[in-house]
Amino acid sequence: MATPPPTSTTPTMTPGKFRRILLSNMESFLVHTMPLVRLCEKENNTKKSKKDFTLKSLWEAFHETSAFGCEVPLEMNANNKERNEKEEDAEENEEPEVIAQYYASYVSAFQIFEKTKKKTKKTLKKKRREERRSKNGVGESRSDDYDDDFTQAASAQYFESLAPYSRPPLTDVIERLAEENEKVQSLKASEIDREKSWFCFAWYPIYRIPQGTSRSDIQGCFLTYHGLNHLDIEDEEDEEEDGDESGKDIEEEDEEEEEEEEEEVDKDGSQGDEEVEHGEKNGKTSRIRGLPPLPPASLTLAGETRLQRRIEDAKKSVAVLEKDERSNTTTTTKGDDEEHTNFIPLKPFGLCCYKTDPEIWEESDEAENARTAAMIDGAYAFLRSLEVIHPDYEFFSHHG
Repeated sequence: MATPPPTSTTPTMTPGKFRRILLSNMESFLVHTMPLVRLCEKENNTKKSKKDFTLKSLWEAFHETSAFGCEVPLEMNANNKERNEKEEDAEENEEPEVIAQYYASYVSAFQIFEKTKKKTKKTLKKKRREERRSKNGVGESRSDDYDDDFTQAASAQYFESLAPYSRPPLTDVIERLAEENEKVQSLKASEIDREKSWFCFAWYPIYRIPQGTSRSDIQGCFLTYHGLNHLDIEDEEDEEEDGDESGKDIEEEDEEEEEEEEEEVDKDGSQGDEEVEHGEKNGKTSRIRGLPPLPPASLTLAGETRLQRRIEDAKKSVAVLEKDERSNTTTTTKGDDEEHTNFIPLKPFGLCCYKTDPEIWEESDEAENARTAAMIDGAYAFLRSLEVIHPDYEFFSHHG
């Protein structure tokens, strides 16, 4: 199979000139498969910069990885502790074998919820209430904060059920879904309920470079779960619809709620004990339904550096294309708004693995092992709170 052309989203590694990647294999996978969504920022003389993107931009971030595969550099036996100890006694100039493993991306599942006008005011109240509760030392938000929100039906959702090798490319799936529901591509991030919406992408190995190594094909498939609640996106509706009047109403209601919550701080300990005792007596434990996506996994300094390099490479590629387009046009128009192109990484918060080789994928660093375990547990807890059946996750978790 021919090598895919160099792009801004897939680094190019020349066989025979591979260098150590200075990342664990798992972090290398997370960094290089992380979608970079094109973000348009508009600035004018009267308003501050506003960041936003459409779902179409999200799907376009997978256009090349779906067609050619996503290149992930991996170090063979780099994570094996016994080998690392032996290498200390070996020649210092000897470097481990580095290969480029390619993964095809597929859309595995997603649920997209729109923001409602009624929820705008409720969201502001909830945000202020949670800030006060954290300052007062009160525990996490209670289940009724989320139960009402998740009764709303998703504006668009998809759960893949076909076998991996029978699935159409990601772009074909999205085009078909968009024909049935245009919101799959047209919705903006500022219009989406980012506390509820989530996406899952499946990654299957297809080939590696160089091919002529003695090692057998690298096994291991992955599911990565992504949310939007960590993105720095301004909700235009909050400003336009709420205005100063709703802000005053919220402040007045906040004052009343603050007095009530001060009483809750004193009663919280005793109430908590009563709730736990009640749960034990009935043999049931309370569980929050519809938890928002967890915070994305953190990267090491080397991982963040490599991610920023990917972003800069993507921006340079867009700049070159835009320069060529401007040179081909005879006239240019400039309005009051000026657009600036940037890319925002959609970091994963959850992970599910299938038939991964511990010799390749286990990290020697305890902190990185803990991060991977937290991502795996996070995917389980999130899906369990939603009470949805995700076919890929069920297969991975029961057969992996």
